[in-house]
Amino acid sequence: MGERTEWAARDGKTVEVDYPSPARTVVLTVTVDGLEEITVLAGGADGTELHRGKGAWSVLVPPERQKGLRRITVRGVYLWQLRLHDPAEAAEPTGRAAGDGPRVLVHPGGTAVVDVEHYTSADDKQLFRLVRHTAAGGREVLATSERYGRLNRSNDWTLLLEGPQVLVVEQGERWSVTGRPADMPPPSTETVRYGVGDRDEKFEWPDWTRPALLEVETAEEPNWRSVRLDLRDLIGRSLDHGSVHVSTRHGVQRLLLQAEPGQAVIGPIRVGVSGARARWRLELLPIEEARELADRADGVGIDVLAYTGPPAVLRVWMLAESWSYLTVRSGDRRIRVSRSRPQEWCGAMPIGGPAGPQGPTPIGVDGTDRWRLEVVPLAVVPAFDRKLAGQGCEVVRWTGAPGRLTVATGGGNRVTATVLDERLKPLGTATTYGRRRHEPVELPSGSLVAVETGGVDQRWRLVVR
Repeated sequence: MGERTEWAARDGKTVEVDYPSPARTVVLTVTVDGLEEITVLAGGADGTELHRGKGAWSVLVPPERQKGLRRITVRGVYLWQLRLHDPAEAAEPTGRAAGDGPRVLVHPGGTAVVDVEHYTSADDKQLFRLVRHTAAGGREVLATSERYGRLNRSNDWTLLLEGPQVLVVEQGERWSVTGRPADMPPPSTETVRYGVGDRDEKFEWPDWTRPALLEVETAEEPNWRSVRLDLRDLIGRSLDHGSVHVSTRHGVQRLLLQAEPGQAVIGPIRVGVSGARARWRLELLPIEEARELADRADGVGIDVLAYTGPPAVLRVWMLAESWSYLTVRSGDRRIRVSRSRPQEWCGAMPIGGPAGPQGPTPIGVDGTDRWRLEVVPLAVVPAFDRKLAGQGCEVVRWTGAPGRLTVATGGGNRVTATVLDERLKPLGTATTYGRRRHEPVELPSGSLVAVETGGVDQRWRLVVR
């Protein structure tokens, strides 16, 4: 820029910034080392607070704001640096830009995709942050990560840029930004969202009293990458799924959004997409669009099925040829296998009953490979008339005289045994952790017992007296 552009100062000191003449828009960056929390003030040590947060900071300063931002003070760090950057001299992210520390990049307009990578190998705390500035003074964080200790690894993001934008790498040890042409997705609608790369979407869920489906379609990516979905309500609380990793090699996947009648006032849900290098599609669908489960269904990855039959037992199998995990849930019941061997039996749980106002019984499946669900009638449930030992989730029938049921397990994990009638109405529950004693529950003759554990290898014992 021809004028002075860099200043250094210590904690609490004030810098008098000499803005360029003739006046023009510049980017002001405050740079610090590590993750110290700083406070940036305008107008001196007793001035107006501009920013409070970890690490470096930046602001777009048009001519009309330069008088108010002439005296800058930073507190909270031993040494800090202030720099002015001229956007007219900044590089465009059309090829590959790389560096250490702060840098300004300008996207002149149109549409492009940029791949962002940050690599760290430092022994101490490190921060990376890429932000986007607007002419109105806004500052949006596009990519950020924190690292503690020696971690030789990288983080990456993919961002879609639309229209003129000023980007600032505020802080980062070793970073790169690589631009490429955009494969533009179709226009989005109220219930269908298309995108490229990392992005947040908001969906209106008009009826929280009924479950819904979130359909996800991603383009297949190298090395069988997975795309992460972060599901939250409008005020930031994580939904039941929390974060879900969707494999790009399984095509269209469907997630179950559980009904939350008590949270209807919260309104929309937010879906954060990250880790996607290519195009994707999200679509909110009613539960009636779920695949019907009659007697048996095979699938792969993540899916939702709907069961409308009478009370029955759902049996779950893993069909993968290598290591994988699987979770199957219906209402409050769940079968979870964290490290499944190939062709493994995973467990059983009760499902079904007359369809109520919420519609069919939804079954959500979250897996990394192939699986099978099988519905069997209550008439073929294994029977027992004395104490019984087993492992994993199971449904059995007591054929002995009425008694009192207790459950035991040799490990420290939780095991729950629920007594059910023929309509799958709970009659009582016995829960234990390891050898912890609990009150027995009444066990009528002919009743069902659903045992639920946290994994297929957890052993249990039912005792009736």
